[in-house]
Amino acid sequence: MPPRGSAARPDLPGRRSRAGHARRRYRGLMADDADVLLDAVLAVGRGIELESTLYRLVQVATDVVDARYGALGVLGDDGMIAQFLTVGLDDAEIAAIGPYPRGHGLLGELIRHPVPLRLPDIGSDPRSVGFPPHHPPMGSFLGVPLRVHGSPFGNLYLTEKRGGAQFSERDEQLVRGLASAASVAVENARLYDEARLRERWAHGNDEISRHLLEGDAPSDVLALVAEEAMRLAAADVALLATVSEDSPDHLLVRAALGPGTDDLVGTVVPLEGTFAAEAYTSGRPQVSHDGALDGRETLTAHPASVVGPVAVLPLGGPGRTAGVLSVGRRRGTSPFPGVVVDALAAFASQAAVALELAERRLDAARLAVMRDRDRIARDLHDLAIQRLYATGLSLDAVGRRLEDRPDVAARVGRAVDDLDETISLIRTTIRDLQPSPGPGRRVGLRARLSAEIEAATRTLPFKPVLRTSGPVDALIQPAIGDHLVAVLRETLSNVSRHADARRTDVELVLGDDVVLTVTDDGCGIPADAAPSGLANLEHRAADLGGEFSVERMHPGTRVRWRVPLRR
Repeated sequence: MPPRGSAARPDLPGRRSRAGHARRRYRGLMADDADVLLDAVLAVGRGIELESTLYRLVQVATDVVDARYGALGVLGDDGMIAQFLTVGLDDAEIAAIGPYPRGHGLLGELIRHPVPLRLPDIGSDPRSVGFPPHHPPMGSFLGVPLRVHGSPFGNLYLTEKRGGAQFSERDEQLVRGLASAASVAVENARLYDEARLRERWAHGNDEISRHLLEGDAPSDVLALVAEEAMRLAAADVALLATVSEDSPDHLLVRAALGPGTDDLVGTVVPLEGTFAAEAYTSGRPQVSHDGALDGRETLTAHPASVVGPVAVLPLGGPGRTAGVLSVGRRRGTSPFPGVVVDALAAFASQAAVALELAERRLDAARLAVMRDRDRIARDLHDLAIQRLYATGLSLDAVGRRLEDRPDVAARVGRAVDDLDETISLIRTTIRDLQPSPGPGRRVGLRARLSAEIEAATRTLPFKPVLRTSGPVDALIQPAIGDHLVAVLRETLSNVSRHADARRTDVELVLGDDVVLTVTDDGCGIPADAAPSGLANLEHRAADLGGEFSVERMHPGTRVRWRVPLRR
């Protein structure tokens, strides 16, 4: 891409043999002017990419009329300046001036009245609104509209003719001829950019379809959709969020790419008052030229250097939106043109279908697993528990007949107790194997913990006290919640069998970690107690990156189970 600094005179190809055609086409120009114009047009049309072609157009125009500064204001869908390309200013000067103009004052005069405009001094014209701070002084002015395919495309602005002179009628004719002839090169470059856009679109669709056919998980498909959308739109950041199952009025960020998005996956974003809310509720794309200056908030917080042009697309149509796809560019870059937004909207709709297929495939896999777990649970209950229970009864009867052998009777009694504990562990496993309620019948974690407290009162002479701190239903993920219920169930079972306690306190605290503490005032864990139950609790904590500890007190026992809270 050509530099944004001062324009160097381009190498114009000296094809004088074609000057005759240019002379006949541009009447009123001198022979040397036609040659200069022909060389300038050939220089503009040298490339095929749109942005580099536009930069060359500005550079050549400033060189042809010997202007110090030049700019091209490309019009957006709203008729205002959407992209502002400058020549003669370096990057530091551009950053000091601030956001590019939108088309007010003198610059907007060519938008409202698309005819050439020459002024001896910008500041003395009543239509001028002045310059922003740190803007270099500019005097003489020449503005010429640029039309492509018969429609307004933008305006060429040339200022500060070198040597202190004013722009002449000859300068105006040269720039008008350049703008007219260069429109063909601009149209070709625009068509080339659209062709490349369609190529990226087709590539993205092929990639998503291939990964779907390979059976990738929905999370992987979503990450791929965000990656392909960022490539399709030539964006700097991309985020994809779907409706949170735990909080329907919030969006859960499922994929995030680009600078400043490392910690965004898993965060919850409110729908109200955001670009995402409007795209989600209306089912239509929401586009802003500068998200940092827009009254609505962006999808989520980005670094200030990234909040610039923003486009948020719904995944699906009105009334059946599954989430939103957001892409953004750095400040100072060109906004998303309409053709890119249209391509992104179609891409997001197809991505919604892909997401639906991936979710349905995952549901089918889950259903197969649930069926297997249900079969295993039935077999454990109908076969293993019944046989263990019968064996326990037989051993108990044998133990009562060994009155003359107390040592053997004690060993038989311990074997019966071990069988009872094994039956309890199998029942706990069966409850864990049973499917949890579906999304439409989801039971909160606090209610599930209270149910375990109520169940424990059947074997305890008192009701344990449950205290919670923090929004456990909103913040604790279902996977961690399942472990918490199983840990509480096993711990209360140990209290019932071994502690001989008169009081038990259960406390669940949320912070950076999820901490479950169960304290009783009983006799403590016996030295000959089987370690299998405690080992299971320790393994559950280790699987989640946490820890498990047992503290013997006087009297009683304190069990502490801690795992990190995954936000």
